[in-house]
Amino acid sequence: MGTNPTFLACHQALPFSQLLQLCGIQAIIDQIGTSSKVHLIDIHIRSGVQWTAMMQALVERKSPITLLKLTAIATSSDVQKVVETGKRLESFAKALRLPFLFKVLVLSDITEVKQEQFEVQHGEVVAVYCQTILRTMVSRPQGLENLMRSIQKINPLVIVVGEVEANHNSNSFVNRFTEALFFYGALFDCLEACMSRDDPHRAIVEGVHIADGLQNLVAAEGDERTNRSVYLNTWRIFFTRFGMVEIELSDLCVFQAKLVLQQFSCASSCTLENNGKCLVVGWKGTPLHSLSTWRFVQER
Repeated sequence: MGTNPTFLACHQALPFSQLLQLCGIQAIIDQIGTSSKVHLIDIHIRSGVQWTAMMQALVERKSPITLLKLTAIATSSDVQKVVETGKRLESFAKALRLPFLFKVLVLSDITEVKQEQFEVQHGEVVAVYCQTILRTMVSRPQGLENLMRSIQKINPLVIVVGEVEANHNSNSFVNRFTEALFFYGALFDCLEACMSRDDPHRAIVEGVHIADGLQNLVAAEGDERTNRSVYLNTWRIFFTRFGMVEIELSDLCVFQAKLVLQQFSCASSCTLENNGKCLVVGWKGTPLHSLSTWRFVQER
């Protein structure tokens, strides 16, 4: 499923990405039941590897599916990568003999999406997948609100939200520094346990990606500070404004998460904890990621 080699290496070596993806896919499967027309909306698709698991699950279920439609949002800078992802998924679906339609929704900015652009058809059940993307919009609250209003209008059956579980949005330098110390300390400890020190991909992750994130989090101010993760409880308050309620993750979701962990030698240091109806994934007790599922209940 071609992607950035460094991200792929981390995906294979660290448990978090695979765990959150498969648990999130299971949450969608739990909600769509026996629906024959399923419309998935991926706000930031990346490699799209998680959807291969979804396709396999749909093929193996007893009730046939007549159409799986996947709408992937892309900006002008990454549209070619999204198109390539779509071609790989189309090839995979063809091999499974699964009716599949891939659509790329190109926007200048994700937050400018409008309800009609999703092109939801009658009879489709809709699931929205947001994997570590909403955090990038925290610094643009008006745009984030517009995105949520547009999603609200299409009335998805379920919204899956995977996010960084940390408060990197404080105006206080001391608070941000303290949060960064604990969060990135746990992340570096995880890299030490899961990837060898001479791994070139680890050097890139630490020296480029994490370094840039840390510098932006601690040193930047105002609009320049884009690294603004917030706690799950903050997202809860925000989502409640749109009439959203949490959906409890099934036992099968948690079972999937534990199955993924068993594949990693460092699994004993990875922690799974319930936070209300959501799942928090951490490293030696320090929270790093959260997975939550939601639906709208208020009339629009």
